[in-house]
Amino acid sequence: MSETKQQFWFKPKRHGYGAVPNTWQGVLVTTAFALLVPLISVPWILSLSDEHRFIGMAVWALALLFSVWKFTEFAKRKTDGEWLWRWNGKPYRELMAEKAKELEE
Repeated sequence: MSETKQQFWFKPKRHGYGAVPNTWQGVLVTTAFALLVPLISVPWILSLSDEHRFIGMAVWALALLFSVWKFTEFAKRKTDGEWLWRWNGKPYRELMAEKAKELEE
């Protein structure tokens, strides 16, 4: 039995929070998500009748939040490293520890 090596599609951002696509698969899935959300949302919203508009908008908002949450979970699983606030590739907590150490001296 051979071990399958996990392939990461995203890498942590150098500045800020999150990840960016690192492979063609990451670019493909991010592009598909970015295109599918409006392609599904616009017809859905336009199809709502006046009498059910509030319910339809509430369902749409919940579906949108759920899909963003699931995409974020997927991207975190496929990221080579942790999602942290970073500056120049260094986690903020390390930068703050260095700053605190400088102030102590």
